[in-house]
Amino acid sequence: MSTRNIMITDLDQPDPEHQPKRNRKVLQTLSGNFNRRSRSVEVEVKQRSEQQSAKDRKKDRSFNSLLQAKEQQLEQLLQRLATLHRYNEQFAKENEQLRTDSADLERRLAEAELRVANCSRCQQLGQRLETVLGQNRTLAADVDMLKTLVFRLNVQIENYQDQRRHGEEAPPAGGVTSSTTSLSCPPLPTHTLGPLLQAYDESLRDKNALLAQFNTEFEHFTGELKRALEENTKLLQTQEQLRRDLGGWREERVCLQAQLGVCRSKAEAQTRKTDLAKEKLVEVMHCYEQRTQTLLLDMDHLQAAYARTKSELAALKSAPPSVAVTIPVPTPSAAPADSEAVIQCKALLEQLRHEHARERASLQDQLQATNARAVSLARSTEKAKHGRDRLKARLRMALQWAQKLEAGQVEVQDTYEVVRRLEVLVQHKESQLRGLHARNAEELDKLRHKLQQKDETIKTLLRGKMERRPAVD
Repeated sequence: MSTRNIMITDLDQPDPEHQPKRNRKVLQTLSGNFNRRSRSVEVEVKQRSEQQSAKDRKKDRSFNSLLQAKEQQLEQLLQRLATLHRYNEQFAKENEQLRTDSADLERRLAEAELRVANCSRCQQLGQRLETVLGQNRTLAADVDMLKTLVFRLNVQIENYQDQRRHGEEAPPAGGVTSSTTSLSCPPLPTHTLGPLLQAYDESLRDKNALLAQFNTEFEHFTGELKRALEENTKLLQTQEQLRRDLGGWREERVCLQAQLGVCRSKAEAQTRKTDLAKEKLVEVMHCYEQRTQTLLLDMDHLQAAYARTKSELAALKSAPPSVAVTIPVPTPSAAPADSEAVIQCKALLEQLRHEHARERASLQDQLQATNARAVSLARSTEKAKHGRDRLKARLRMALQWAQKLEAGQVEVQDTYEVVRRLEVLVQHKESQLRGLHARNAEELDKLRHKLQQKDETIKTLLRGKMERRPAVD
């Protein structure tokens, strides 16, 4: 800033038509340069003042536009923060729901494992299977005993037939002898076969009752197993639904992370813009300070020049008469010219004082406005920084929730694998039980068929014996 930026008006210049030529002479004193430089300086100062005012208006407009843009960006950031808060609350609720679901699944899995480990029906079925196998062994022993008994009966029947045959071939000696021979024949041992057959029938009835009970219990166990499998399928469906929900939540998390990255970049750009605005404000403040300093220096120079002119005028007025004799007496036209120059200097000085005061007041107002803007910008930057910190904290919380969700998904996958293994084990046990049941049924059918055959042979033999006995009698 130089002394040319001083705004000087041309109000102190008189009209050249009404002013005589002698009055338009330039003073040769220190204050005589004002009349010589007033017109050229006026045009230049007007142009520069207009340029400076246009620049100030542009700066004000740019600052206002920047402030409006920053306010809009801050509103957008606040809206996005509100949406992020809302999404975080939704994620927290969904995470709590997932935790409760996972806890229920774990509890059900533990109950299923306890049921499988402490299945009283399975133990009862195993014990009953052992008892049935023991009964089968006893039945096999009974069958062997019956075989031996039938063999003995066959031997006795053959002996009896031989005895009867020999008795018929021998000549009868009389009625008494025939009666004695008939009485001497050994009786048929039916007293040994009846109780044994009755006991065998009772044992068969008991075996049939046990088989019916075993069938009913096996059907009940199969029904419970089907219900357990249905519950398992439902749990698998819920797990698949949870997997789909987790996939959707992952996509939403990726979108939120992308939006957060965009918000971060915008916040960084906003901070850079605010820093640039701060730097520009600081530069403008420095320029205003330099301008005020130059104006103060120009004012000091003008006051010094005015003081010098005053002292020169006082020295001229208080000059001794001897000096006045030697010095040529000025013409009466020079005195009014000096007085007019002094008046012009005074008027110019007053005008400069008023302009300086007005410019100083305007500069102080502008400085206060810029300080207020700087304070508001600093507050907005602080708010943006706090918002950025809150966003970072929310992002950390979201990442922690995502890690917890991934851990819960891993646990759900582990539980799913355990449930699948349990399902395979249950199917294997069911196939083993079916095989054992089929084998037991086959063995029982074989035993029934053999017993029926033996019973039929015994009945045919007894029927033949009973048919032959009255003929003999």
